[in-house]
Amino acid sequence: MTTEEVKSYLLENFKSLNIVKAEEDMFFMHPNNEKLPFATILTKDNEYDSFSNLDRNGFFRLNFCMDKETFKSNFGYLTEKKGLEAFINVGIDFTKEDTLLPHPTYGSMNWVCVVNPSEETFMSIVKHLESSFQVLERN
Repeated sequence: MTTEEVKSYLLENFKSLNIVKAEEDMFFMHPNNEKLPFATILTKDNEYDSFSNLDRNGFFRLNFCMDKETFKSNFGYLTEKKGLEAFINVGIDFTKEDTLLPHPTYGSMNWVCVVNPSEETFMSIVKHLESSFQVLERN
């Protein structure tokens, strides 16, 4: 999928989202929480995060939060560390494409990421996006 396809899907299926752009990066904000994005699309490395080597031509990373139980069942075995960057030194290749991974920086907050998701992978994570969105709708 492309960034435009992901963007279109999010805007068409999660009606109340607003986009905040920072150059080519997109932060999808829910009106019930304008401080923390619902999802993000990053298209380049920055001073805080170069773990996925996004400066490669055509690469991007979709990031979003999933519920705690699902996150733990998928990634809880990887580390007992807490705090930012808890998943950095546990042997994960954050440059790997089309694979759902804990977020390199915010994994301890149940954020996940996928570099260049295929349509099949994207459709497999839609249920997690819907679940996260429902939490925001209730708040």
